[in-house]
Amino acid sequence: MAHLNPRIVAKLKQIPAVAVDAAKMAMEEGAEEICEYMRNLIRSNFKPGNGDLLKSVGWTWGDVPPGSFMIDDIRNGKNKGDQYATLRIKIYAGSKTAFYARFHEFGTKSGLPARPFFFPAWKAKKADFKKKIRARVKTAIKEAWRNG
Repeated sequence: MAHLNPRIVAKLKQIPAVAVDAAKMAMEEGAEEICEYMRNLIRSNFKPGNGDLLKSVGWTWGDVPPGSFMIDDIRNGKNKGDQYATLRIKIYAGSKTAFYARFHEFGTKSGLPARPFFFPAWKAKKADFKKKIRARVKTAIKEAWRNG
């Protein structure tokens, strides 16, 4: 069996931590950009005075607040296995005071038409979100490799 240079082995061991840190920062920035896009959709499509709805849009690494909903559980890896996707961020809307967020997103049987803001924002920003993560991780790995 071939033996690798100890310097190379040390660099390879350093890469996972660097990649995770870069992915985490990119995910946080991307999630905030998506939330801001959602807030802009709310501001442009709803009457002023929807402060509770605006305040209810956010992201978290943990559980979403009671009364909110989320469309997707965003991970930093393609596979669903824990060994690949160690970071999970959740973007949500709605709260106990803005429980009506889902009514606006999906409409109601009693006649309130759907005026979606959550899914259109996610659909519009999803590709950029994933690109940002890949680019940051790639850059961080290259930088760690160069700096040893």
